[in-house]
Amino acid sequence: TFALQTQVSFGPMEKIMQFLIILLGIGVSSACPVKCFCYPKLVDCRGLALQNIPPYIRSGTETLFLDRNSLISIPHNAFGDFANLSYLGLSNNRLHLQNYTFEPLLKLQTLDLSANHLSELGEILLGNLSNLTWLNLANNKLGRFPPVTSLAKLTYLDLSNNELVVFQETFKHLPQLDTLFLNDNQLKTLPETGFDQLFLLEVLDLSNNDLRSLPSRFFNNHRKLTDLRLDGNRLKNLTATSFPRLDNLQYLTISGNGIINFPPQLFGNLTKLLKLDLSNNSLTFLPNNFLSNLAALQVLKLSDNFIDKLAAGIFKYNPKLLYLHLDSNNLSTLPVFEGLQQLEELTLSFNRLVGFPREFADNLIKLECLQATSNLIGQWDLEGFRNTSSVLLANNPICSSKGEEARVQFTNIDCAKNHC
Repeated sequence: TFALQTQVSFGPMEKIMQFLIILLGIGVSSACPVKCFCYPKLVDCRGLALQNIPPYIRSGTETLFLDRNSLISIPHNAFGDFANLSYLGLSNNRLHLQNYTFEPLLKLQTLDLSANHLSELGEILLGNLSNLTWLNLANNKLGRFPPVTSLAKLTYLDLSNNELVVFQETFKHLPQLDTLFLNDNQLKTLPETGFDQLFLLEVLDLSNNDLRSLPSRFFNNHRKLTDLRLDGNRLKNLTATSFPRLDNLQYLTISGNGIINFPPQLFGNLTKLLKLDLSNNSLTFLPNNFLSNLAALQVLKLSDNFIDKLAAGIFKYNPKLLYLHLDSNNLSTLPVFEGLQQLEELTLSFNRLVGFPREFADNLIKLECLQATSNLIGQWDLEGFRNTSSVLLANNPICSSKGEEARVQFTNIDCAKNHC
């Protein structure tokens, strides 16, 4: 819950309101930069191709938007009159920042410097921002993040899409950090204890890097972590101790890692997990009891693998499962799914299925959508799916003219749609 975490974008109604406010002179500052919108404590100068910070910005301004301009440099005294500034948006410019640019901004809480082609960030630059809680540095060319001691209140840090190397001391002085984005950085390794001081971390995004392993002690101090994203790496060899003590983890994404197999105990400690994404790997089979401790699981994604068989009862420990994705595998047969009385969506497209067991749908009493397009399904007993809202069977023999007799009495069968 950060005020103005994302850029405010004004729609047509807001623009009309701005026009009326200006026309009537209600609540608008008498001193206002040309083409900007000004209110008593907010100045919006976004998208004006500005090359310099405009004059006539009131000294009492608390929120200043300068995003999407052509700013290249900011004089060291440019913010000297803005001691009350709490939000500063400078994203999508071409900035080269001087060390003391932000020195007067002692009350600044939110700073957006994303998409500026920044290649370095000096410790002095952020040194006076002791009240900063939210910092966006995404989409730059940073090779490192300085271990600034003054950022003790920082809770949100976005360093995604840079060229970072993370060192042992990089995050040492950020004890309040709860959200950290490090995705899209080509990271190859992580320091063994470099994240140990981040006790309050709740969201960690390490996706789309080049990680091949996780340090053995990496998650030892992250008991509050709820959302972990590891997709798009090369973590092929996960061990039974890869995710220790993550008692509060709710969302785990490991898709696109080339995983061939994993130990059955891999997810044993993740008892609060709600969503598990193992899609787009190289799995050929699933350990029988790998879901046995995941009683809270609601979403399971196993699509785009090479799974050719499912063990009977594999989902019996997951009574709260709502969405199960098994599309784009090598399944030719299916067991009866036990324990899935809450399941609402089942995707089985792009497999080799010729039909379903007679009792297959008996337990799927809340199933709303069965997506089984592009299989080899011919005639089969559809009676169990009579109460399913949508049964999608495009590109199956049953959807040809020869299968018309089998499906004619079922109005829920759709031979055109491909997605729920």
